[in-house]
Amino acid sequence: MKNKATVLCILGLFVTAACFVAGCGRDESKTFTTPGGTVKVTAKQSGQEGVVTVETKEGAATIKTGPQAVTEAELGAPVYPGAQVVSSGQFGQIKDAGSGVASTFLMSTNDSFDKVSAFYKTNLKDVQQSMDQTAGDQKIAMFMTGKKGNMRNVQITAKTSGGPTNIQITKIVEK
Repeated sequence: MKNKATVLCILGLFVTAACFVAGCGRDESKTFTTPGGTVKVTAKQSGQEGVVTVETKEGAATIKTGPQAVTEAELGAPVYPGAQVVSSGQFGQIKDAGSGVASTFLMSTNDSFDKVSAFYKTNLKDVQQSMDQTAGDQKIAMFMTGKKGNMRNVQITAKTSGGPTNIQITKIVEK
């Protein structure tokens, strides 16, 4: 009986190692006890994609990395044509009546800063504030849309020396 158990353990380890090497992905979950309560951290990875969720009694935060699709409905703002989502995160608070959710998406494109900035200047609605400046080797444009309780912040950055243009869109919705 011991030999059968040993063979099964070795076989199990082999299958686990094969899945790890082949990139089948893995899931891990751990709970920590802190003076403020418990914190549950869950991590999932599959190929290039990864998800980490942190949950407390006050709320949860989820971070995703790797290729993702996003829609204008999710963002509450136009998606720049051809931009690739690099990462995203969602942060929710459930502690009190003023709770809400903040979602952020980081995208990247090889189009120029000026082209991306012009796209958002033309296509964003209800812009409350905007800013466009260059500081050192960094260009930045920022647009704030919406009203308290349902806001969007679109931030565009690029180096003056070239390289990709990054677009970060943050959506804040109070419940």
